[in-house]
Amino acid sequence: SALFENAGGQKAAILMHMMPATKESWEPTMEALVKLGYSSIAIDERGHGQSTMNGELDHESFSDSAHQAKIHDVEAANAYLLAQGFSQENIVLMGASIGANLAIQFQGMTPEIQISIALSPGINYRGVMADKAMEQVSGKQHVVLVASNEDSYSYESVKQLHDLNEEQTTVLLQSDLGHGTTMLERDPLLFKEVLSYLP
Repeated sequence: SALFENAGGQKAAILMHMMPATKESWEPTMEALVKLGYSSIAIDERGHGQSTMNGELDHESFSDSAHQAKIHDVEAANAYLLAQGFSQENIVLMGASIGANLAIQFQGMTPEIQISIALSPGINYRGVMADKAMEQVSGKQHVVLVASNEDSYSYESVKQLHDLNEEQTTVLLQSDLGHGTTMLERDPLLFKEVLSYLP
């Protein structure tokens, strides 16, 4: 299941939520993206929201391999945008928590994607590895890594991910803003700064 907001232009974003959130957690971001000329698609990753196969899939009981399979949900969202006529070079990624790891992973797999915004990534969230993916990011690609200090695992992960690939990363370290999309909700200036990195 997904929300799609069409801005009518050539640019688009794929939005991947944190656990246990749903696609609706991105609604304020989608509204802001439209004003910047970006269409966007926010997905319910498998096991969340309306992507549960009538209750058969529950992320709380997922194995690591089931979490790792969420990358296929990102691939499906990307395929949808391509089918709508967006070119791969004009698609950007935004993810929160495990969704941030998925964003980095998909960017590493897709050389045409210029930028991803990773809110509270971790080196390893349930087997979705950001460190290996970060090493695949190259060329003109860039990752904006955002974390808040009291969210210690993500805060340290961001520093490590930056060290793995300094040329391709920008780090925005925050204080007392929480985890994932919560940081954008709590700090309008950070929200504005994060969006300023989009091409």
